[in-house]
Amino acid sequence: MKSKFTHELDFRQERDFGQKISATLEFITAHFRPLGRVLLYLVVPAVLLQALASALFDAELFGSVQGAMRGQGSTFAGLFQGGMWGAMLSAPAYWIKTILGTAAFTLLLLSVYGYVKLCLRPQLTSGEVSVAEVWAVVRREFVGTFLSAWALSFLITASFFLLVIPGIYFSVALSLFFVVKVVEGTGFGETLSRCLQLTSGKWWSTFGLIAIMLFIFYLVIVGIGISVTLFSGGLSAMFQVSRLHSPVFSIIMASINSLVLLLLFPPLLVALAFQYFNLVERRDGVGLRRLIDSLGKTTAPQATNSTYQLDEEGEY
Repeated sequence: MKSKFTHELDFRQERDFGQKISATLEFITAHFRPLGRVLLYLVVPAVLLQALASALFDAELFGSVQGAMRGQGSTFAGLFQGGMWGAMLSAPAYWIKTILGTAAFTLLLLSVYGYVKLCLRPQLTSGEVSVAEVWAVVRREFVGTFLSAWALSFLITASFFLLVIPGIYFSVALSLFFVVKVVEGTGFGETLSRCLQLTSGKWWSTFGLIAIMLFIFYLVIVGIGISVTLFSGGLSAMFQVSRLHSPVFSIIMASINSLVLLLLFPPLLVALAFQYFNLVERRDGVGLRRLIDSLGKTTAPQATNSTYQLDEEGEY
């Protein structure tokens, strides 16, 4: 029987690999409409704004590259010697694009994990999670999560530069960072420590889950990419200009790509959430304690009959 994921104990369970994939699909199926509504109102506007900034940056970067190539005799080595990277980093559009991209990613993380956190409430059985409730979580957690995203990116990038293997290890272990931060309400240092605790001895299972989800992600991207390529060819012919010379075309294609990624990222985030609940249950047994505490506290449902009531004698 498929779970509706309307109670905390639906989440706090030990699950094997296949069960985590199944739970991810069941959760998305059960909550597709309310979660989709949250993403539509809270994340899509930021994603479209980021796509606009990305298209403007690409156009500005293209102009800088052309100038650098003309000044350096159109050689690839000369392109880097001509200071292309300096021109890119000094472009305002680059920083606007980067900041908006981080903000959109932060909104996505908080929307998905804020929704999951609200699903843990006992009273969810009487209704759906609303956009306003998720927005309250987003407002409360946005600044800390935004700054944490930058700090985490710096930490993982630095570990890759120092040695590749630590970079890979931390990338997997800290993949649970944001779900831990949102659900448990911990600070940056506490969240890092908690992630390393939970994945200790379970690093490979976490890596396997991410690898499978990314493989599915890749297959979907390839299929969508073929469709988008065919669509972009027709759209380019309609504009009668090349992709790099058409700001309108670039904005449309950047928007499509961003929206496609928006549809594909939530399943990965939800799968990581179920891995988090699985590891917490194995380590701390939170769900088991909740179940034990609830024993004897629920009132027995009163029997009702549409024909006879307690004060009726009935027919003899």
